[in-house]
Amino acid sequence: MGLLIVPAAQAQEPVSPTLSLELNAVEQVNTNCRLVFVAENKLGSALESLSLETVLFDAGGKVNRFTLFDFKSLPADKMRVRQFELPDTQCSAVSKILINGVATCKGASFSGSECSEAMKLNSTTDTEIAG
Repeated sequence: MGLLIVPAAQAQEPVSPTLSLELNAVEQVNTNCRLVFVAENKLGSALESLSLETVLFDAGGKVNRFTLFDFKSLPADKMRVRQFELPDTQCSAVSKILINGVATCKGASFSGSECSEAMKLNSTTDTEIAG
């Protein structure tokens, strides 16, 4: 009789929950600057609402304005695209976007801090995004 050797299951790192926000495009539309975000909710359950306190910096590094970006609902394990118009703003005048905090993070299984703790930020544009 031969000896059957079964390899031990490889230990897999648990996947930590993430809320991914990518600044995907910055577009000048007439006198407005349009910011396009790709959001992906990998928190394990749906977000009923997500809104972020945001600070925009000008090309000189000075605070230009505070604003609130409402991403609305984000289903679990789905990608969504959201865009925001900045009225009377030249995109070239926005050098950096700071996610200053989470104003709203609501879902059936959330206590409130999950969104800020799991947030991963990225930009595919020349405009920096930080948190």
